[in-house]
Amino acid sequence: MRLIFSILTAIVVLIAAVVFIGPMFISTEELRNQLFAQVEANTGYRLRVSGPVDITFFPSLDLVAQDVGVAQPATGSDAEFATAKKLKFGLMLRGLLDGKMRVTEVTLVDPVIAVPQTGTASAPSGGAAPDAGQGTAAGGGNSGTAGIAEKLRNLTLDKLVIENGTVILPASGGEPGKRVEKLNLDASLPGYDAPLSFETSAIFDGKAMEANGSIGTFGQFLEGASAPVRITASAPGMLDAPVSVSGTASYKNDTVTLTQFSAKSGDKTLSGTAVYKDDTATLSQFTATMGRDTFAGNAVYKDNIVTINPLRANVRGTVLAGQVSANLANKVPYVVAALAAKTLDVNALTGTAKSKPSNGGAGGGSSGGGKKANAGWSNDKIDFSPLKAVDGKFSISAEQLIYDQIKIAPVTLQATLNGGKLNATLSKFKLYEGAGDVAIAVDASGKTPAQRVKLSLAKFDAYPFLRDAVGFERLQGRGTMSMDLSGYGASQRAIVSALSGNANLEFANGAIRGVNIAKMIRSLGTGVVEGWQGSEAEKTDFASLGATFKVAKGQATTKDLHLVGPLVRMNGAGTVDLPGKTLKFRVDPQLVASLEGQGGKKDMAGLGVPVMIVGPWSHPKFYPDIKGILENPAEAYQRYKEFGKGVKNLPGLDGTGAGALSNAIKDGKIDKDALIGGIGGLLGGTQAAPTPETDAAAPPDAQPKSKKSNKKKSAKKKKNIDAEDAAKQILDNFLSGQ
Repeated sequence: MRLIFSILTAIVVLIAAVVFIGPMFISTEELRNQLFAQVEANTGYRLRVSGPVDITFFPSLDLVAQDVGVAQPATGSDAEFATAKKLKFGLMLRGLLDGKMRVTEVTLVDPVIAVPQTGTASAPSGGAAPDAGQGTAAGGGNSGTAGIAEKLRNLTLDKLVIENGTVILPASGGEPGKRVEKLNLDASLPGYDAPLSFETSAIFDGKAMEANGSIGTFGQFLEGASAPVRITASAPGMLDAPVSVSGTASYKNDTVTLTQFSAKSGDKTLSGTAVYKDDTATLSQFTATMGRDTFAGNAVYKDNIVTINPLRANVRGTVLAGQVSANLANKVPYVVAALAAKTLDVNALTGTAKSKPSNGGAGGGSSGGGKKANAGWSNDKIDFSPLKAVDGKFSISAEQLIYDQIKIAPVTLQATLNGGKLNATLSKFKLYEGAGDVAIAVDASGKTPAQRVKLSLAKFDAYPFLRDAVGFERLQGRGTMSMDLSGYGASQRAIVSALSGNANLEFANGAIRGVNIAKMIRSLGTGVVEGWQGSEAEKTDFASLGATFKVAKGQATTKDLHLVGPLVRMNGAGTVDLPGKTLKFRVDPQLVASLEGQGGKKDMAGLGVPVMIVGPWSHPKFYPDIKGILENPAEAYQRYKEFGKGVKNLPGLDGTGAGALSNAIKDGKIDKDALIGGIGGLLGGTQAAPTPETDAAAPPDAQPKSKKSNKKKSAKKKKNIDAEDAAKQILDNFLSGQ
């Protein structure tokens, strides 16, 4: 600021020297030397003019100087901080005798001004530099500008023009100073107590900007009094809309103060008190708005670092408090933030709509997956570019975090960002009466973003968690899970399709709601079962239910699916197609002769039929794996023998059902026809049809001995044919619903 005012003083002195020396008709060279001496004596700046100087006195005084430079010897260097291709000014001669000077024009063509580093830019306040040890009078911090103001008291300036100027800012952070280029300025000062008005345009950091405004009672402003200020600016590359600023400004003791100002740009506003002193800008008790979001606090800018402390914000209904600092020295800002909130609503903060809560699904036939389970993965591109916009460290704590329908409380999030790589941890958080840890890594530095999540949860309440997380309301109990999954891609579908890693799920002392597995198994005797069967009141209790999964390219495969509960035991294996949201499992549910559930033994003997579970996970098909039975009928019969010992204890079976398999063994061998028919009768609630051998059983002497051998062979052959036909018929019946 002092630099600008000192240059204005130099202009005044230069004009005065020309006015009073010119009429003496001395040579141009001598006039030039006199001018240079006067300028340096009064301002401390050394003026150089290497080109020709043209001076005319009538009808007005006009001076044109080519190749002009300005240096400041007091800094110990003769290096010029300002040059200009041409300097022009004009002065009206009328009024000079009354001590009134009217400058018609001051023009700088192609000037280049290098703003000195802090500590080297201060010019002498007036006249020569003070001697070492010379004191400063009280209030002398503003004596320089006051002296300038006094010299400007009898001056009017019609036009101050800069054409195609360049301003080089001080270097910062080891980088060369930024440049203000193509600077054009048109300013005027009609009188000492009149406003200084200006219009300017320039290109800064490659972006065009324009501004216009005024400083009222400019002379009094230079003397330290307050003056109204109005500025309007537009910068399409940096601002969404033009910005207007109004307030009251003062300049005193080398301090610029803008009191109770207000600024507005589109739907953004800012108000408060700003102070600039010693290369430090402070913004006190500011309030700001961005649409419906509000911010308040105190801010300081110094050495390219912005610090806001304290900061209070209301962002889309989420109230935050804490502090933020940002180092702006480099192209990518480095931000350090510590924020706290009562409730941190991630959906509200990111503007993402929440999915609708599940509308039930615990009852009725094929429902139960909820809309989340039915909806496909999105192909919409996820914008990871914000991860490259800043680097830094972030700490966020909240009494409760809400993501979609999931609620976690309390939480402390630690995150780092560096070159598009995000690493975040959420440690020892509470979730649905359980506890857990999660670490998330996202690498968006390359062409294809990569992601990884490591999660562990223990003893959480499964029903509300799965309801809120995926809209699934079938499962209740205490859950424990761990997973380490990685993927890559820029959409939901791409990421899920590339998932790999492992996962372990285990649920204890719970129930599968709306599903009666024992009843479902018996229902398989009548055909294919569509979807999850059962009413809302039905359920299958279990002591344990779980599986471990290996995941590769979005396919989650398990070989140890298990369930232990009253009347039912189940083992199985299969694959979950995560991109397609489909299941392909072969499970071996067993109706057991025991009501033990919680604490029951996994190896309890029982009667089971292998079952295939295939199709969309929200509406799969269930059907018996008849092929599996026929491949190992001896094992199926052995299960029946063990099962028969306690079958009378099973609900809904009075023991008579065991007779359905009474003909499954003949002469120490297994009869496939009787076995298949008996299983169907037991599960379907009907008795097996009598076998042909039962009807044909007759006393041995009632048949001719000569034909006995042939009849036995014929009966054996017929039995084999009947077994194959029966299997085919059962398969047709079971699979006809597919």
